Amino acid sequence: MTLSRRLFIKRTLAFAGASASFRIGFWNRHASAEAAGERRRLVVVIMRGAVDALGLLAPVGDPAYTDMRTTLAFPRDRLLSLDDFYGLTPALEPIHSWYKDGDLLLVPAVSSQYRDRSHFDGQSILESGLDDPTKVSSGWLGRIMKAHGEELTAATVSGGIPTVLLGAPRIVNLPPPDVKVPGLDVVERLAKIYENDPAFASFGDEIREAGRIGSVQVYGHPLIRAFNSVAEILARRDGASIAIVNAGGWDTHSSQGTVDGRMFTAANVFANGLKQLRETLGASAWRQTVVLGISEFGRTVRVNGSGGTDHGTGGFAFLAGGRVNGGQVYGEWPGLAERALYQNRDLMPVTDVRSLIKGVLADFLQTPAKDIEETAFPNSRNVVAATDLFKA
Repeated sequence: MTLSRRLFIKRTLAFAGASASFRIGFWNRHASAEAAGERRRLVVVIMRGAVDALGLLAPVGDPAYTDMRTTLAFPRDRLLSLDDFYGLTPALEPIHSWYKDGDLLLVPAVSSQYRDRSHFDGQSILESGLDDPTKVSSGWLGRIMKAHGEELTAATVSGGIPTVLLGAPRIVNLPPPDVKVPGLDVVERLAKIYENDPAFASFGDEIREAGRIGSVQVYGHPLIRAFNSVAEILARRDGASIAIVNAGGWDTHSSQGTVDGRMFTAANVFANGLKQLRETLGASAWRQTVVLGISEFGRTVRVNGSGGTDHGTGGFAFLAGGRVNGGQVYGEWPGLAERALYQNRDLMPVTDVRSLIKGVLADFLQTPAKDIEETAFPNSRNVVAATDLFKA
């Protein structure tokens, strides 16, 4: 059996327990012209578990806010200031300055086309870009990458390939941060073995780099280490241009809290992970990076009997990075009055997540409109790409 280059690298990285990347640019037409700091990078963060938009971005200016949220309503003086209407949970203090500096854009009341409340189905639709969660064989990002041949490499930190990347021709699957990697001496021996084989001789340096990244010690929560790992590979001059990070902990059915509790813990770890990502990328790469955060759906407006919230509809998304037209809460606000709720329980969705993704693909990744409408999100021409997401 012939061992393909792609299969070889997947097996090698699984053994080495770290990452390698390929010598590519963003699109081929940019490859020779762009240095590491100029190459555009996209990080898609999937906030798995359904994020409570009101638990991160509190609409304290809404007259119904306190009555509808009761024990989960933030005291105004405990929130991080944004404007007269919205405040940010203090858990996101590590990235609060990004908003003021114009590097963070927040989107409440956002949802995919999915209107039921199954995590599995919601994530399938969010990641596939298709309408039927039972017929998923590829992801919207994987199909976009495939449309461009082998020009792009994506990196992900997980035990497998996330649905959004299915179909992609080139993937570096980094192992979870709690997996122990082999020592550099083992990696060096592995590199030398393959250097002696003419078919694989060019992989020696990439295997060494895999070991180097895997040996970097970043202490703290596994999610923080995951953000660091993808930043390492994105920061390389010849590194990947796309990364996926899975961030869980958002299914807050009980003990959700405000200035403490499960939601605070999840959000604070998340914010510190984003901060680590930016620090590891460095200032030059950050200026050409966009982070897109999305979740399968939102949570109920009212508090349940366990001090938490149940599966809802309108949720939360964000964009961060040096290219983002930040310092704003993007989209309309549907209101919290009872008549304004979706099915008398959820935050009404007013922004389609596909609109945000289309805006990123069109204006940041410079993806042709035909590929966006026919390849990434077929049957969605009624969903218009969001505009004004990025600095001119």
